[in-house]
Amino acid sequence: MMKVGGWDINHENILKIIKSIPYVGAIFIIANFYANSGVLSERKRIANFKNWVRRVLSGVLFTFVLSLLIVTFFRDGLYNPNSNTAGLDATLVALSIFPSILGFGIGVFVVVFALPNQFIEKINLIKHNGKNKTFGASLMVVDMAYPLMVYAVVLMGEFFLKLFQVGFITHVLSIFLLLYGMLMTFDLISMIFMTAYALLATQASRNPK
Repeated sequence: MMKVGGWDINHENILKIIKSIPYVGAIFIIANFYANSGVLSERKRIANFKNWVRRVLSGVLFTFVLSLLIVTFFRDGLYNPNSNTAGLDATLVALSIFPSILGFGIGVFVVVFALPNQFIEKINLIKHNGKNKTFGASLMVVDMAYPLMVYAVVLMGEFFLKLFQVGFITHVLSIFLLLYGMLMTFDLISMIFMTAYALLATQASRNPK
């Protein structure tokens, strides 16, 4: 239960309501689990504000501020159908690169389910023993799922931005979506590396030379 003022709010019921909302439900459920660091015992609870800031909002805020600075100081280099057709079109770039990255990411995500049981048990044991509290099977899954969800949101957002005339706000939003998508790409690459490294370490421990 969560207290807001004098009201007792049931986390699970709120999540069920949010989950029933098209688009928003799927986005929030994955983002909330990501904010909770993939802790299975917290999957039916809304992450606290501190975890949202640490895992989600800090990256969003940083990327948004960076996007504002880019548009403010480098606006002459951005695409404009009337004055600069050769400028950077962030929407076009995002729509060009993220479908491929999304496809690749989904492929990698599917491979996770084929990982040996010994590997999953090994990384969970490492986390349980306190050797690495930031890495575990559930965290690995959610750290791959969240970037994939972001890619889908980026593609949908850039699509809708194409419907509006180019201006300051559309420039900021399109660059924000592009940069945040790239930030998630770096996170996904890091997670793939960590997973591959842990898998090799597990295989090496089973076959010492």
